[in-house]
Amino acid sequence: MAEKRKLKEVESRRNRLLLLSIIVILVLTLVPGNGNVSVPYLDKVVHFFLFLALSVNVGYKYLNAKRLTDAMILAIFFGLITEVGQQFIPGRDMDLYDGIADTIGIIVGYYFYRKFRFKLDKLIVMLGA
Repeated sequence: MAEKRKLKEVESRRNRLLLLSIIVILVLTLVPGNGNVSVPYLDKVVHFFLFLALSVNVGYKYLNAKRLTDAMILAIFFGLITEVGQQFIPGRDMDLYDGIADTIGIIVGYYFYRKFRFKLDKLIVMLGA
């Protein structure tokens, strides 16, 4: 019984982290902006790391290789959809290079998770996230 409860806690943790990643991305990419970026290409770096984090959380949620690959493909579509959505938001615009940064972040996050998944899983459990 205790083992079942622990598995439910782990699943709940995975769900929370993935949901948090999605919410952060939606807030940061879809709130109206002023269109001014003070540091050139900073937005590309931010997109890269946001989607890298999403990818790691997708990996943490979907451990099965087939489901993980499918989820990563969905994450790429999510990135592209947020880019398309930005064209309808004041102070935002759709940018192909942001979409490329999103996709590269997802791919790098996928390989990062595959390489370090056991260490990441232990770290996340240790932090109680």
